[in-house]
Amino acid sequence: METGALRTLRIRHREMELNSWLKKSLALYSANGLNFLLNILIIPIVVHYIGFQGYGFYSVYIILSSTLLFLDSALSKSAVSAIYSAKEEQRAQLVSSFRTAYIIAGISLLLATPMIAEGVSVVFPLRTAQLNLAYWIGAAAAVEYVLALPGQYFQMLNVLRARHFIYAQYQLCIQLSRFFAVAVVAATTQQIEWVLAAVVLRKIPDYLILWLFWRKQEREPLAPMAWSLVTTLYRQAAPIVGVALLLVLATEFISIYVSHVYGAETLGKYRSVYDVLNKIWFIATLYPVLVYPKICQWLADPQRKVWLQGMMPYMNLGSALTYGALTLAGLAIYPVLLMWFPALQDAAPYAAGLLAGICMSGHVRLGYEFLQAQKDAGAALLINLSSLVAGAVTLFIFQGEATREIGWAWFISQLLAVVIVDVRNGILLSSSLRHSVIGLLPWFGVGIGVFLTTLTHSMEGAAVPLLLLAVFMSSFAFLAKRLQDLRQV
Repeated sequence: METGALRTLRIRHREMELNSWLKKSLALYSANGLNFLLNILIIPIVVHYIGFQGYGFYSVYIILSSTLLFLDSALSKSAVSAIYSAKEEQRAQLVSSFRTAYIIAGISLLLATPMIAEGVSVVFPLRTAQLNLAYWIGAAAAVEYVLALPGQYFQMLNVLRARHFIYAQYQLCIQLSRFFAVAVVAATTQQIEWVLAAVVLRKIPDYLILWLFWRKQEREPLAPMAWSLVTTLYRQAAPIVGVALLLVLATEFISIYVSHVYGAETLGKYRSVYDVLNKIWFIATLYPVLVYPKICQWLADPQRKVWLQGMMPYMNLGSALTYGALTLAGLAIYPVLLMWFPALQDAAPYAAGLLAGICMSGHVRLGYEFLQAQKDAGAALLINLSSLVAGAVTLFIFQGEATREIGWAWFISQLLAVVIVDVRNGILLSSSLRHSVIGLLPWFGVGIGVFLTTLTHSMEGAAVPLLLLAVFMSSFAFLAKRLQDLRQV
């Protein structure tokens, strides 16, 4: 039986561990916040100098870059999972094998660049008067990713060694390099072709930044790599890559639809709104760095796993309330923004559904981290596929509704993903179905707000989202009280 002193010691140990994790999180999110600010600032700069059509082309490049980065995320997650499962004496050999896996991935992608470029020109049939720009965008994105692989490998080592402060500082320097390269070239040339060339060529000075960071780190212990570990890494990464690609496709297929149906200019207008709103993923972007390693660590410890089973429903509910509150706040202020920025009228038919869908996508990413940590990537693949089909069917049914179908496709596809992911994680962690259903209730409140806001964009339409937001704030208070009680257990 646990004595009072042991119980107090255990609680204090948990609090010290939590405080250390919170400090690392604060450092990462501070740097990530600046990165997001730079990504928001670059949108009006690019639109001002190269127009909405030019931004439409630039957005295709962003889509491809984000998609290729998921390959690195998959390799990194496989490495983290393997490290936590391996013995201490095996770790040096694992790191050497990971390095080999990165080199092979880079060479393979470089050889596949012509096929990637051709595929992009088919998926995004966008051209300028001079050339098939979509083809060259595909080639530029692939080459830039290969050039970035040394930096991505360095960041993977930072994650493995829990060097979160170094991770944040390096990421910020790279983002500043990209921001100034795009902003200066867009302002001086006003040509999208030169902007894309600058994004690729700025990787050359980025190597200097990488060297300045890497030279201060301890050398990784040398060990022979093992081909069996390389193949194991790829085997573990394959389903994660599949999940990542379907996750991208489940959100970016709408951009493909817009490019085919409405053209580059409308794509630029849609993406300029989307690229601002998706900064709501500010919290979710660091899940692979902060949350995924922690989940792997918890699942490897039987006591922690039991604790996680009890906490999972509250994590889901907290995430749903947070993203739901962001959605409702956005719906409430949207009529005011329309008065201040008349240009937003073009987004009025789909803005509410787009905002809700992006927030649901941010929430569901936490669920995907849990699924992948439990090696249930197959379920995540099926969920993403179902979400993609639901969105595509919605676009097909409502095609030609003056872009209104964009919002409904976002809302329906992501709501389906949220329901399945939350219920599936509850089953895997042996939580009751009742707890899973309670975690879904905030999204049905959001659905009411989206439906009513879509009907009217007047100031009166903000009343319902504000009322629902008050309910969400009260729910936060209840959740905080419940978590405080659990900490004493």
